[in-house]
Amino acid sequence: MGYANIQLQEQTIQIQTVPGSGLIKVFLPAIQYSFYNPATGLFSTTRPGEGFEPLLREPQLQELKQKLNQYDERRRAAIAQR
Repeated sequence: MGYANIQLQEQTIQIQTVPGSGLIKVFLPAIQYSFYNPATGLFSTTRPGEGFEPLLREPQLQELKQKLNQYDERRRAAIAQR
């Protein structure tokens, strides 16, 4: 399991990879946590198929998705080099 922080404007967002799933667990303010699927670009709660968008303004949401996708790409590249 990989742990990291990403900077989103004035906030630090904690993230954690979920082994074997391709998902990234995202700890967001006002939400205990959610899961982000880089393959679909969607967030979900712990219940499969129940999608939602975090309560962020559109620019923040797009920036969050971009940074999560970048993190996922770097993580996959590191795994491929092993």
